[in-house]
Amino acid sequence: MSSTHEVISAFLDEEPFDPQELADALSDPTGRALLIDLFALRRIVQPNHAAPAIRVANPARRSVWRIVAAAAALFLALAGGYLVGERRAMTTSSKAPPATRIVQAVPFVPTGGIR
Repeated sequence: MSSTHEVISAFLDEEPFDPQELADALSDPTGRALLIDLFALRRIVQPNHAAPAIRVANPARRSVWRIVAAAAALFLALAGGYLVGERRAMTTSSKAPPATRIVQAVPFVPTGGIR
C-alpha cells in the first residue's frame, strides 16, 4: 500500500495523519481520484441514517416477569382443572346404567382331555 493511499484512508477514517502528506497526496490527480473512489465506496457501504439506539434489557427485571408469568400460568391451569373436575362431578351419577342384556352363566364341566 502506498503512502498516498494510507494518508487518504487515515483522513477518511478520522485517524491522525500528517497534513503535509495529505496535501501532497491530493496535489496528484491519482490521489484525488483515490479520494473520490474511497469516499464513494464508504458511502455505499455505510448506512446514511443512524441506527436506532438498542435498549439493553435488564436481566433481573426479565427474570422477575418470567416468574410472575409462570406463576399466573400455573394458577390458571390449576383453577381450570378444578372447575372442569367440578363440572364433571355434577353431571355424572354414581349408579350403574341399566343392563341391555342378561347373560346366563353355564357351569364348567371338565372333559378330561388334557393332563
